Amino acid sequence: MTTRVTAVRCWGVFAIFLVALAARLYGLTYHSLWFDEVMSTFWAAKPASEIWRVGLSLAQDKHPPLYYLALHGWTALFGLGDVAVRSLGALIGALAVLPVYGIGKTLGGVRAGAFAALLVALNPFLVWYSQEARMFMPATTFALVGMYGALRIFACGSRIRNSGADDSATPALPKGPKRSADVSVGNLQSAILLIVGFTAALYTYLFSAFLLPVAGAWVLLGWWLTRKEPGAGWRLGLGFGALAVVGLLFLPLARSAWLVSGGESTPGRAFDDMGVALWRMLQVYTLGWPHWPAQSMTAVAIGAVALALLGCVVNSKQPIAAGNSTRSAMSIRHSAFRILPSGGFCLALWFVLPLLLGGLLLARDRTVFAETRYFIFLVPALCLAWGRALAWLWRRQRTAGLVLSALVFGVTLAALPTDWSPQNRREAWREAAAFVQTRAGSNDAILIQADYVHPAFKRYFGGPQPIFYPFTDRLSDPTKVEGPLEGLAGYDTVWLVQSHHQELDPGNLVTGWFSARYPLATEVFPAGIAVRAFAQRYRQPAPVADQSVLMAADALRLLRCDYAPRTLSAREEVFHPPSNWVHVTTSWQADAKRVNGDLFPRARLIDAAGQVWGESLDRPNDALHVWPTSRWLPGEVVRVDYDVNLNPVTPPGTYRLVIDLPLMSEQVVCGDVRITSDE
Repeated sequence: MTTRVTAVRCWGVFAIFLVALAARLYGLTYHSLWFDEVMSTFWAAKPASEIWRVGLSLAQDKHPPLYYLALHGWTALFGLGDVAVRSLGALIGALAVLPVYGIGKTLGGVRAGAFAALLVALNPFLVWYSQEARMFMPATTFALVGMYGALRIFACGSRIRNSGADDSATPALPKGPKRSADVSVGNLQSAILLIVGFTAALYTYLFSAFLLPVAGAWVLLGWWLTRKEPGAGWRLGLGFGALAVVGLLFLPLARSAWLVSGGESTPGRAFDDMGVALWRMLQVYTLGWPHWPAQSMTAVAIGAVALALLGCVVNSKQPIAAGNSTRSAMSIRHSAFRILPSGGFCLALWFVLPLLLGGLLLARDRTVFAETRYFIFLVPALCLAWGRALAWLWRRQRTAGLVLSALVFGVTLAALPTDWSPQNRREAWREAAAFVQTRAGSNDAILIQADYVHPAFKRYFGGPQPIFYPFTDRLSDPTKVEGPLEGLAGYDTVWLVQSHHQELDPGNLVTGWFSARYPLATEVFPAGIAVRAFAQRYRQPAPVADQSVLMAADALRLLRCDYAPRTLSAREEVFHPPSNWVHVTTSWQADAKRVNGDLFPRARLIDAAGQVWGESLDRPNDALHVWPTSRWLPGEVVRVDYDVNLNPVTPPGTYRLVIDLPLMSEQVVCGDVRITSDE
């Protein structure tokens, strides 16, 4: 019977692992790799010896080497494609359910462990970072292994038993030499898990060190609660000895981290604005980033706090069944779940100690809580507390437990799909590169700012156009901009691609230099990126076509009107949502003499009844403003670009693209545009 129960539980945990893996493999390439992920591929492509050397010094990259080494080996087998690069993190992230189940089972019983593991499997925040080719989720999984090892040192082979009410009676402990051998082997295995897990975590992500005091507190608590048992002192020495080994192995990296942080960090004040940071962390750790009403987000966050507090204070032990052995009574009397109860107390330590240390470290580095991902290792603790509370309620009031469990998992499942929503796109380098590649001419150039993000663009760009990234240092002097940009004068259009540039160019000197000299042909804003095209050769000395149409009392001659796409949907979610747009390129000429006054032709999309469904965006730095019609020279051809922004509710059908002049009745039809359904 025991073997059958064990097999069922093993298959259940394996099923949860498959759920976690499926959630992490779904939509794995929905987002393009963002800059940090591309840097992971950059370092992973280096020789292993260089990865180790750079990772230990933390000078060129602030993260330790283990994740890059793992990715180096992984990509050597599976390549550097987006799926291959991200699948390593997805697999390691899914494996986190195994130590979480073990910890949850030890602190609250089988059902608590299963609930916690399933919550980890589906948590939107953990799924998000499992799908990211970075070290945060792998380090969390490694640290969970270390935490499980720390917990098992006293739970394995002693009278400490998990207090789950859903477990059957505590089995009798073996007696004599065999019991001593079992205890020693189990404790040594736990110490090895602690050493391997924490060492791997620390050499993957430095903030894993915040969990070392928690593991030490767990070892000390386990000793205190079992101090009258044989071998308690030996297990105490084993636990702290294992932590000491971790500390010694971590020492070279810790020294580098301290020196680097001392030179780069900006001091703040201890515990400054921690309340705001913790509230933000709680919301995203619970739900991720759904675009729900603020009231809903607040209600869920309050409920999450209440459930976590319940999980930290409830006593999950069950009454002793009639006829149970004296040994079972002793087991409960000495149980680690009798005081406070200690299962919840262990979780409380998991929350309090890292946050306390983080608050103190704000005095040295004010960015400790700048990003919610920095404390990702707190998310499994939340899931464990929630699982413990759900299991406790399920055991005492089945209906209430069922309803609350359904509510918790229902909210989690409702929030999870927003990981793959347009509003939550990572930096869209794949989309930005494709946009430029399909629109850039043969004599165009691409300028990247800031210079260090160019690998992200080049990863996805396959065009023949040259790519420049001349600006390395902070720009404050306009004269430092002119030289590099004047060197691009021979190109028809310069595509300025910007990301992460605000601190290096706070005055927008590069954009301002182009805007003062050349018209803006088009601009789009994929997530985290701005793409602008500046038409440097927008004035030509001769006509570009024989056919033409006179407008504005024969003052202007429209020579050409080209547009794309000719078929599109009304809505667009990547470049400037929610509306799609048609890009129009026109060529104009002043007829025989200068135009009196400034005229502003526009492009519009109209239906058969003349109703307007799209109109060109009015930009202060387009060709009509940079080079007004009153300054046009006879015979000169001027290129004018338009982005005709559609109404997002434009019904499917065929529409006319027209060029007209405000307050004038004349109109030129460029052609037809077909609007399709959004489905």
